[in-house]
Amino acid sequence: MTVLVTGATGHTGRHVVRGLLDVGADVRVLVRDVAKAPADVEVVRGDITDLTKAAQGVDAVYLLWPSFDSEGIERALKPLVGKKIVYLSAMSADQGGVWGDVEKAVEKVTDDWTFLRVTGLATNTLGWMDQVKNGVVRGPYGQAKRSLVHERDVADMAVKALLENHSKQVYLVTGPEALTQAAQVKIIGDALGKPAVWEEQPIAEAKTQLSQQMGAEFATSALGYWASLVAEPEPVSLDVAQVTGHPARPFEEWAGEHFS
Repeated sequence: MTVLVTGATGHTGRHVVRGLLDVGADVRVLVRDVAKAPADVEVVRGDITDLTKAAQGVDAVYLLWPSFDSEGIERALKPLVGKKIVYLSAMSADQGGVWGDVEKAVEKVTDDWTFLRVTGLATNTLGWMDQVKNGVVRGPYGQAKRSLVHERDVADMAVKALLENHSKQVYLVTGPEALTQAAQVKIIGDALGKPAVWEEQPIAEAKTQLSQQMGAEFATSALGYWASLVAEPEPVSLDVAQVTGHPARPFEEWAGEHFS
């Protein structure tokens, strides 16, 4: 079996490659920079918008869509007609947006699809690195509770879905518990061996900052979502354990691996 891995140098993709190689699968990767490609795999240089060469002769695909815009997705996926596709999606896909658009496009090209809907990757907190080192992370909604997932759990789910029959399955991929952002900062500080605390940022200031970084639409959406998580935390799913056979890795384990 030959599996094409897109995003092979990214947070989840590199672990998907390793997991596939460990069980003897043939792996092809699509990368922009050949120098950064993993070892022991077939390498195709290119971009996700042109899968013609990369998809030729493969049986299955681990798919990431790297843009917040779904324009061009149906054209990009044409070379994947009839192939097994495991797509790294998001919990919000059932509400539409780019995640939902990509899922619909995948369904048009194959009946053998699996969607891994992630609440959020723990790796997103790496953006706090400099602030944690200074002892204070400043942001809005410190009491928002998130069930962030270890990227290796996502990869373990993907490998199972690529090699086994998980056709037309939608999995909610989460960590084992929902933690406040303030608690996440404390855990990261503990991993570094340096106390760190959360400092609440005024919402207006946060919106201006996020708008400059990611655009006004993203800022409004993100702040509204984080606000909702104060009263209603992100869900905790058992799908990781049921599919992989092991419980989801706790945030403490992730922090110890990335911040210690």
